[in-house]
Amino acid sequence: MRGEHCIAGASVLSFIAMVLVAFANIGQISSGALVNNIYMVELNLKSFGNGLKGAINKDPAGLYSNALTPMGHSQGLSQYYRYGLYNSCGYNNQGKGRCNSTIFGYPFEPVSQMVSDIPATSSAGNLKDQAVASIGKDAVSFKDNSWNHALSRAGSLLIFVGSCLTLFAFVFGLIKHRLSFFVAALCATISAFFLMIGAAIWTSVIAKDSGVLKKVKVTNGQPLGIYVNAGPSLYLTWVAFAFIALSVFPYVISCCTYRK
Repeated sequence: MRGEHCIAGASVLSFIAMVLVAFANIGQISSGALVNNIYMVELNLKSFGNGLKGAINKDPAGLYSNALTPMGHSQGLSQYYRYGLYNSCGYNNQGKGRCNSTIFGYPFEPVSQMVSDIPATSSAGNLKDQAVASIGKDAVSFKDNSWNHALSRAGSLLIFVGSCLTLFAFVFGLIKHRLSFFVAALCATISAFFLMIGAAIWTSVIAKDSGVLKKVKVTNGQPLGIYVNAGPSLYLTWVAFAFIALSVFPYVISCCTYRK
């Protein structure tokens, strides 16, 4: 097939990939309606109050925040924490959210996030120490903030670079010249590699943390009530990887056979 025909297909594929990674990147930049349901990973603590109560045999009064208080000031947990590539936000059961300051390559540190929001004092005692102790020794990876920080940040940065290269592939593919098609093919190839590795890192972190938490039980075999779930941004990244990878071949064909 001649390059004149292939380039149209490559442009469509790279455009779709570009749109997908754009949505993956904007997740949790705020708690607004457009982006609050777009995230890489969700930390679900809705049932943690019951799990902690079973672990310490006391009512952990004041564990959750009843208002949209700032995060990281020991004023109560949110029921849900959602992490994007550049930010994390906490949400209550009504869907109202509060967010941290934006950081490039925002790290996933679930236990650190919890400890920073759990009230320092309560009628049940020191809830911070009790919450960490209730997680137990089985959930080693979940409690290891440095492990989660390093891998999640690396995955996010790779996805960001892959997203930029997806944009470059699309733009260079619009320039009708063999050299520009070669650059587009090169950008698409590297983009696919970075998106794949970044998404794979995030997938492994989520799977590991989710798996170890399932082993943690409290009184009478009751689950602890902490759940780690993959979010739409991760799936968008995987699909974007597939589309940009598929665009490589027609870009290469266009580079070799295009005629003005």
